[in-house]
Amino acid sequence: MRRISRHTEHLKGRLLVVDDDLVQRTIIGKIGAKLGYDTIIASTFEIASELLKTEAFDIMTLDLSLGERDGVELLRLVADCNLHAMPIVIISGCDERILNSTRRVAEGLNLSLTSCLGKPLNLDNLRDSLGLPGNALVDMRCNAASPQISRERIASALARNEFSVEFQPKIDLASGKVIGAEALARWQTPEFGIMSPAIFIPLVEKFGLMPDLTDQVLSTAIANGRRLIERNPGFTIAVNISGSSMADLTLPERIERILRAGDVAPESLVVEVTESVAMSDIDRAIDILVRLRLKGVGAAIDDFGTGFSSLAALARFPFSELKIDQSFVKGCEADEDMMKIVEASVALGKAFGMRVVAEGIDNIRTLARVREAGCDVGQGYLFAPALKLEKIEKWTMQRNSEEVDQLARLEPRPVAANRFLRSTDRNVASPGTTESSG
Repeated sequence: MRRISRHTEHLKGRLLVVDDDLVQRTIIGKIGAKLGYDTIIASTFEIASELLKTEAFDIMTLDLSLGERDGVELLRLVADCNLHAMPIVIISGCDERILNSTRRVAEGLNLSLTSCLGKPLNLDNLRDSLGLPGNALVDMRCNAASPQISRERIASALARNEFSVEFQPKIDLASGKVIGAEALARWQTPEFGIMSPAIFIPLVEKFGLMPDLTDQVLSTAIANGRRLIERNPGFTIAVNISGSSMADLTLPERIERILRAGDVAPESLVVEVTESVAMSDIDRAIDILVRLRLKGVGAAIDDFGTGFSSLAALARFPFSELKIDQSFVKGCEADEDMMKIVEASVALGKAFGMRVVAEGIDNIRTLARVREAGCDVGQGYLFAPALKLEKIEKWTMQRNSEEVDQLARLEPRPVAANRFLRSTDRNVASPGTTESSG
């Protein structure tokens, strides 16, 4: 390990350079130092592994070839260390298809891969990739233990209504208007602070408390979203339904009671069900979804394409909406293989008469491509992260204002996102907890 001293007064953050090539790691290290990073060099997989387990870094560059080891192994280690928020720049002399596949590996691990740079290394591209804001250090270590939470503690949280809901907007890609929102569960605890759904949802399932949490999330989402529904004709609130809930035949009646209590029409609710959940107990899932659809509730197949039964799910279940998983949407503007999957998913959705939603729209180029592919609705951080009720009401009102023209609506309007939630909410199969990133 070697440190390259920075040449600027203000520290931008800590940069870890993982590269076994002396010349290349020296160049990257010096550029990082000039940009204001406290630059640490790791020449081997073993050195990098130890650093990642014991120290904190704001950004990492990684050469895929590390002698007898490879960079994909290190990506797995980064994921195991819960360093999902740390930006990663991949550097490799491999061909484009290998780089694209590596990007998919990183996305599958929920890592923050910012760019893949080929060799010979373009120094301007490297500077651009390293020119990301160096904010707070990523302070989760590999051996950081999750807090110990008992069944009684979660039951107490449910009784005291500690769980809340935030809303991530869904944008009509033809008009630019906000036409709905996905409700996302949040847990603010006095002792642990903000608790990630990746931690509390498995525990809720384990302790058999999912029906209670599902009802609480649904009730809160409907009660809080009522004004959005009343002020914006056709507005829908989407809530994720967990695997255990989709095995509970009383769910349609419970949802009907919640809608009646909130004085909200069934057409204003969409239940989102992942493909894996739907296919785990087909008979019960079909029973539940058919009864919900008969009552007027919408149903979306979430994370479409990530399982092994996508076509069977479309054919068997009465879905009204198809959500293309963000692993296909992210980077589709630069990856033609991913773009083909997006286009094929749109064609399938249209063939079944479904509205097609693109999750995880990160930038204006991705937005342009999914619009070209024929997606109806967009969701992601290009538009907004999950917002508290007051903020989404104001944001929706401004965006849907008659004075805002169609093109202006589709321009990104950044809203400050909670960095912790952005890195931990992805791909959590739970009631109202999955979030499209951006």
